[in-house]
Amino acid sequence: MKRILLLITLFFCISQTIYAQKFDTLFYKADLNIDKNTSLIITLEKIEQQDTILYLLGSPMQTKEKIAPSKVKYMGDTLSLGFKQLNAVIKINQKTLQGTFKQGALRKNIRFEKQDYSFSLKRPQTPLPPFPYESKELTFSNPESDYVFHGTLTFPKEKGKYPLVVLVSGSGCQNRDEEIFGHKPFSVIADFLSRNGIAVFRYDDRGWGEKEERMYKGTTMDFAQDALCAINKVKQESIVDTNNIGIIGHSEGGMIAQILANEVDFIIMMAAPATSGKNILISQGADFSNYSFDTTKINDYWLKYFYNFEPKDYLTKIKVPTLVLQGGKDHQVFSKENIPRMQEYLSSPFIKEYPNLNHLFQNCETGQLNEYALIEETIDKQVLKDIFNFIIFLKK
Repeated sequence: MKRILLLITLFFCISQTIYAQKFDTLFYKADLNIDKNTSLIITLEKIEQQDTILYLLGSPMQTKEKIAPSKVKYMGDTLSLGFKQLNAVIKINQKTLQGTFKQGALRKNIRFEKQDYSFSLKRPQTPLPPFPYESKELTFSNPESDYVFHGTLTFPKEKGKYPLVVLVSGSGCQNRDEEIFGHKPFSVIADFLSRNGIAVFRYDDRGWGEKEERMYKGTTMDFAQDALCAINKVKQESIVDTNNIGIIGHSEGGMIAQILANEVDFIIMMAAPATSGKNILISQGADFSNYSFDTTKINDYWLKYFYNFEPKDYLTKIKVPTLVLQGGKDHQVFSKENIPRMQEYLSSPFIKEYPNLNHLFQNCETGQLNEYALIEETIDKQVLKDIFNFIIFLKK
């Protein structure tokens, strides 16, 4: 689904702050090819400060933070940087800027290129203040979980009652913006809708910001109960039209929308599966033929439920207006497998396929996962307009 499980996890780290009066900085960038479908941009900064040279390693596709090496060694023209926190070593020739990246069992050749400035990913759609609408922080809880949920409600400044949508993210522990590779799709959706007369509530997933693993343990059904608690909380707000409440669910969030459909007035499913979790995993190339689930493990606890989830059981029972949005180049939830089933199972759906969009609803070349971070667009503007038009049509 949406959350990508990379072969390596590079940079969950503490940033290094450099205090200096005068220093010169050289910037370098390299593409680290993990496999044929996955690559990461990594950056290196060389900071010359009086008699000291400092290095900072970054992964802008994953985090804004940068980390200093725990060990630096010079061997002739070869520079060796060891990162104990990451179990990683980079060795490069200082003249050719070519070398190797090693982390655990991963061994890859790498070549850095000099840059004129610090590399950063552009995200032009990310909303920036000042905003022409109101924003309110809310907390809520689920009696079945110890986690206290936090979220943001956005709504027009003018007094009145407005349609409300609750945004539900895909698989993995996501923040309220469903942030991935610097993109903030839920922030973009909320901003667009609230600028146009629709209230939006988005919240951090169960376990977000917690270090205890038990906070993360839950199935899609557990997360659906979290979403229902969010709906029950926000519908108490005076600005909400309680006869016009819906769910926008992306990927696994679309599965949750299926489960909760008859608890609200409408649902919008973005890249939501209409085939079983088992079939999705097979389509994505995973082999589970001999897999034995261990539900004492957090991932397996979730995976077993997902593996056996059958959307037909819920889709055929939906009685509320439903909008189905699907990217034609989605390589995680395949259009050709899911749209026909949506048409078969739903009684009267509105279905739209966007031929050139991927799983995140970005315009793309191939739709492969390694493009997500490289595309500057967060979400296609027509998708935003179609979501808005559907909600307004229902309001009339």
